Amino acid sequence: MPLILANPTLLPAQACRSATWACAVLVGLAAGGTQAQEAAPPQAVEAAALPAQAVPPPPPSAARASTWEGAIGLSAQYRPEYAGADRRIFKVTPAIFLRYGRFTITNASGFVTRRADDVVRGLGVDMIQGERLSMKLSLRIDRGRGEDTSQDLSGMGDIPPTIRARLVANWRLPGPWRAGASWSVDALGRGGGNLGDVSLGWEQRVAPSTHLSMGVSLALAGDRYMQTYYGVSEEQSARTGRPVYEPRAGARDVTASINLRQDLGPEWTLLAGFGASRQLGPAAASPLTLQRDGWSASLAAAWRF
Repeated sequence: MPLILANPTLLPAQACRSATWACAVLVGLAAGGTQAQEAAPPQAVEAAALPAQAVPPPPPSAARASTWEGAIGLSAQYRPEYAGADRRIFKVTPAIFLRYGRFTITNASGFVTRRADDVVRGLGVDMIQGERLSMKLSLRIDRGRGEDTSQDLSGMGDIPPTIRARLVANWRLPGPWRAGASWSVDALGRGGGNLGDVSLGWEQRVAPSTHLSMGVSLALAGDRYMQTYYGVSEEQSARTGRPVYEPRAGARDVTASINLRQDLGPEWTLLAGFGASRQLGPAAASPLTLQRDGWSASLAAAWRF
């Protein structure tokens, strides 16, 4: 239209045609702009066309459950002072678990959440999470062992803390059975060496809110781990009067355990466990092993979110 007013030499017919084309262009541009702003997937269009009450909003916890989950609580343990000790201690510690997607962090092994899969201590990542096979990699702080842990360790010196890198694999077998294997290494080279285990477990929901699991595992250790935790060097022998002992790699112990989880509602749960172990091979022959057979019991309460 401005073109027509600015150019009076145009004939009336030409002006009409120009105006018609200008209007068509403006209408087309307006329609294109509206389509670009309001374009939506078919599902969104169909949902928008429904009455408001026909499209209920997702539950507030749905988005959080798919990304975040966690638990906090207290765990009480009655166990030997150290592996192979003949005295026991009672200890209560806070426990926490957080999961974000494939990543987890916890200070308690097996601290349960709403998910049924295993929880590994430390900072972990799910590498494979299949229907039959799962594999996890974790880093955790190994606090070592202080000679003040037990009077029977007096003069043995402290085992320094370190970081252990651990790879865990679990296979779900037919029925309620599963098999597992793990291997960990002292990532900082502070004497922790290598430690692994193989296991066979059974797990079943025995009631709507009760979950029962049992298992047996065999722990294996490298010679450096054995020397650090069960060996007696010449210097340690001079301080303690124990004979020099240099163990080699081999089996450390075999353990049988039973665990019960009782859900008290959507948020609270109780955990109870009992385990019995027997020292084997080089660990059983160590001068530090005063009791080959040991047992431990635990009880925990957790609030899940």
